Order: sequence, then structure tokens, then C-alpha cells
Amino acid sequence: MTHSHFPRDPAAIHALAATFPEPDPTPRFATPFRVLAAHDIAYVAMVLGRPLYPRYRRHSLYHPFAEYAGWVTNAPQRFAGRRRTAGEKARLAAEPGSYFLYPLQLATDFQLRAHSPFADAREAVRAVVRSFSESGSARRLAVVTHPLDEGLIDWRRLVRDETGSARPTVLDGGTPDELLAGAAGVVTVNSTIGLTALRLGIPVKNLGSAIYDVPGLTHPCDLAGFWHEPRPPDPELAAAFLRALIGATQIRGGYHTRAAQDAALPVFAERLERASYLSPRETMLSCGGTSGGG
Repeated sequence: MTHSHFPRDPAAIHALAATFPEPDPTPRFATPFRVLAAHDIAYVAMVLGRPLYPRYRRHSLYHPFAEYAGWVTNAPQRFAGRRRTAGEKARLAAEPGSYFLYPLQLATDFQLRAHSPFADAREAVRAVVRSFSESGSARRLAVVTHPLDEGLIDWRRLVRDETGSARPTVLDGGTPDELLAGAAGVVTVNSTIGLTALRLGIPVKNLGSAIYDVPGLTHPCDLAGFWHEPRPPDPELAAAFLRALIGATQIRGGYHTRAAQDAALPVFAERLERASYLSPRETMLSCGGTSGGG
């Protein structure tokens, strides 16, 4: 993000990648659902202790109880429409190159508010769909909600109110691999799905200050041009970037199980005791010195 020291210069990225072996993507650890559920319940229980910490501020836009209420209220509708939504995604994926994707983050995602020109996810959606509608592109745009969306924002209505029509399409439940693989391009605001798209060679337009917003990786300059001539990433640079990023910033392990902790902690200690791989980043390398929303 904005304050990362990871290099944005392609030459520096290639040099850093050369110091690491090829990454192994094989999963090694899994966290049982019961553990994740227990942590989530503990988070909700912490709300009851708010009087003890009057200065505490939540990162999210909504009270946790409101988020849970949104999930519970909208669960029947999501469940009832899952087959229809899967069919819509399959039909879209069957026409690769004919559509753009805008996978949404959660409305409460703090990094979107802290590291982009947008006040919140709604403002970002308005900017993207307005830009697409004004572009006259012959392709389609699919706005895909986050699989854990709380249901507190009516994204379909927001898109319809902004464009005056049912175009672009809004799809629930996240972005399956086959839908992502067939996209003509992906628009995002710092989402990690941008990394997956770059690995697949899909053009990416980032509207924030993502660590992967590097010349030669993401589409340069304005969003308006992206709808007509989306520029794909340099495959060699993309491979080097992922190799450098994984080698310099990622550690095998996890927080929630003893096996994962035992694997991660010694590497954490080693990283802290030696010099960092990363040097301070000098500039935000973006078109014209800024990143815009449309």
C-alpha cells in the first residue's frame, strides 16, 4: 500500500526476485472452521466490553451487530438465487474477452478508504460504472459483490441509479476462477484479486495505491482508456514481481494452529534479526504522479 517499502521500479523488482527461489504454492496449513468461528464470536463479545474502552474506534463503517443482522437477513435471498447467479457467471465466462470485471471489496474495507481517492466503496462504484457508461465500450461490465458482503448496501440499485439502466450487470457471491480467467480486464481498488489477475496475464487497472501498481504491470494512465485498450502485464515482470513479493514479504505458517505457529515463528525471528530486503520507496510511480478514479 501507500507506505510499503517494496520497490515499484521494474529493474529493482527483477534484481530482488533473483535472490529468491521459485515459490512453492502448495498449501501446508489449514485453519479449522470451528477455530475461525470461535474468533468471530469472541470479536462480537468484545462489543459488550465497549464501556471499558470509551476511546476505542472501530475500523468498520457499521456496528458489528448491524453486520450480523445484514448477513442473517440476506442469507435466504442469496441462497435462493445461488443457482441463477452461477448460471449468469457461467454464461459470461463462456464468452471470454467480452467483459470487464469489477470485483468489489467489503464496504467496510478500511484500506480502500485509507489508500485510495475514494471516501468509501460506494463512491468507487459510482466512479467506475459512470466511466464505463460514458466510454461507449462494446464490452460488458460485471460488478461482482464480495462473497462475505454484509448485504447492507443495495449494489444493484446504486448501479442503476448511477447509470439509469440495468447495465452494468451486478452479480453476487464473489469471482470464480473461470470468470476471472476470461475477463478482458479487471478494475480494482487495491484488492488482492489484482495479483491473481496479473498472474493470469489479465490487464488490471488499479484505482488506489496497491503494491502491485507498477509500470509494466498495471494499465497506465486513465480509466477511460482502459475500457478500449486494456494493457496486459509484462509476463516476465509479473513472474518476477510475484517471486520477489513472496520471497521478501511472505512467511509459511499461520496464527490459529500450533503447527502453523511453529513453522512461522522461527522465520519471523530470523527476518527481524537481519537486514530488510526492502529499501524505502522514493516515489509513487503513477501516470502524471496521481492515481485517479475515472
